[in-house]
Amino acid sequence: MHKQGQVMRQAVYNIYMYRIDYLQVFALIKLFQFILIVPMTAIVFKLMLRVTGYTHITEQNIQSFMVHPFVISMIILLIMLMLLFIYYEMGFLFLMAYYQQRGIRYRYLHIWQQLNRKVISFFSIQVIFFIIYIALLLPLTSFIFPLTLTQAMSIPHFLIDEILSSRSGRLLYAVVVIVLVIVGIRSILALPIFTIQPKISILRSLIQSWRFSMRGLLELLGLFAMIVTVHLLVMLGITIISTLPLYILERLIPSTALVTAGITLAFLEMVFVVLFSLLQAMFSQVMVAVTVTYNTSVLGKSRFTPKFKKRRYKPLSFIVVVVFIVLSVMNSISLEKSVYAPDTKIIAHRGYTTGNVENTISGLVSAASTGADLIEIDIQQTVDGQFVVFHDQTLRRLTGKNGVIANMTLGELKTLTIHANGFNDKISSLDDFIEVAKTLNVSLLIELKVHGKETEDILPKLVEKLKAYKVLDTFYVQSSDPQMMTQLKKLAPNLRVGIVYALNIGPMDETVDFISLEEAWVTDQLIAEVKQQKIDLFVWTLNKDRSLQEFIRKNVNGVITDLPDIALDIRKKQNEREYFLQRILNLLQFMF
Repeated sequence: MHKQGQVMRQAVYNIYMYRIDYLQVFALIKLFQFILIVPMTAIVFKLMLRVTGYTHITEQNIQSFMVHPFVISMIILLIMLMLLFIYYEMGFLFLMAYYQQRGIRYRYLHIWQQLNRKVISFFSIQVIFFIIYIALLLPLTSFIFPLTLTQAMSIPHFLIDEILSSRSGRLLYAVVVIVLVIVGIRSILALPIFTIQPKISILRSLIQSWRFSMRGLLELLGLFAMIVTVHLLVMLGITIISTLPLYILERLIPSTALVTAGITLAFLEMVFVVLFSLLQAMFSQVMVAVTVTYNTSVLGKSRFTPKFKKRRYKPLSFIVVVVFIVLSVMNSISLEKSVYAPDTKIIAHRGYTTGNVENTISGLVSAASTGADLIEIDIQQTVDGQFVVFHDQTLRRLTGKNGVIANMTLGELKTLTIHANGFNDKISSLDDFIEVAKTLNVSLLIELKVHGKETEDILPKLVEKLKAYKVLDTFYVQSSDPQMMTQLKKLAPNLRVGIVYALNIGPMDETVDFISLEEAWVTDQLIAEVKQQKIDLFVWTLNKDRSLQEFIRKNVNGVITDLPDIALDIRKKQNEREYFLQRILNLLQFMF
């Protein structure tokens, strides 16, 4: 414990003494990222679309897109660009920490040159080991280095949800996560070792990190836990103290709330950026300190002592004040616009599955009782040409029996009992659902699942059914088959028709009424584009408070969720009666 405390004190001391250096380096990193990395990535992607002739990339065309020779070469280029950015960003911080701890005077140019000497490794077989290293550390680096390129990388939630939908999937997921975390932690010192030691290879760095973890892993984890705990406590303390004036003024002098909220948010934004930068610096200091401790025979010791120059703070203070004023004005304008209640539709995914089995009449009734605006259900065509409400192509997950929906009649399916989460129910037809929905005065979002054995007249049959029940103008129909939905729109111009995408990259230009897109691919630019084209946007499947708050705040046309009651409560709170303090806390949650 004494040794850990000594490492922490030295890290804090170094960051304080070199605070201007860190501010400059972090500013340069962000500037480089936004001026070069982000625009270059966008340009390369647009170039790939132009060369291949695609307008945007979806799950339908991604395979043919990815095998195009030009696309392959550009993807390799982007991967190399990303790896080099991560190497330079993290390597710069590691070398700074090493020189500071050894008392060696340094210049940015010298660090840059030292990093350049090892760039050759990225154009050899060694790059494979670096890719493996980054892949292993991706879950950790997105948290440890929250201001880097890695934070935007994540696995789409729907993939994880599908894996976790079964017991075997949950077990497999847990095992994989545990293995990756263990291997990732044991490899975490590979990059600082590779950066600091002048002649070591990436592979040898991984081996050394693995060997070290046999002795010092608990010590390293203890230091990480200490840093994170202190960081969270400081963030919490600053947030409480800085929002206290707004809390009081909103209740006593409401007319001052907007300006106070804008100033408070600007202050917290700047403080949080600084705190996350300090967190990144602290991790760099600790990792280097531990690396040096266990590699003294290789690294040796230095006799230099640090010399500090007197810094001039006037230019920095002026920049900080200007940024603060600009942020305060921008935040005040944004918060003023946010006082209007969003009209995002809350769509219950497969009914209300809490306390019910998915795609059942009971789930429909429960979803309607919560007040959901739309209730999403899945339908398939049976062997006798009827429509059954069921999601999977097979019966295995919900009945435990073998059987394929496309090979069974509606009568056979309606006799089966389905079960999930301790609840049992029966399979129903589309007619049953429409009749109950009309009684409850709720609209359905019908997703047509295509299994390949449908009758040629499936779309006319569906249109006639909706017309017979007089719901053609109030119901919605969607499918992941764009051609079928285009045909359906031509058959029934008054029916609201949409396309479901699990993936989309690039601008969309559709002839349907709405698109349903997985949340990982929804960007602010896409939201603006579809609004301009007057196409509605439904986002799926949102089951986290943060995601629901984000997209309801952005006022997308609809959110598809398993938790319609929570989504409705969030929408209700985002109106003119909600205090600015809550809006600020929500915004900070989105940003950080």
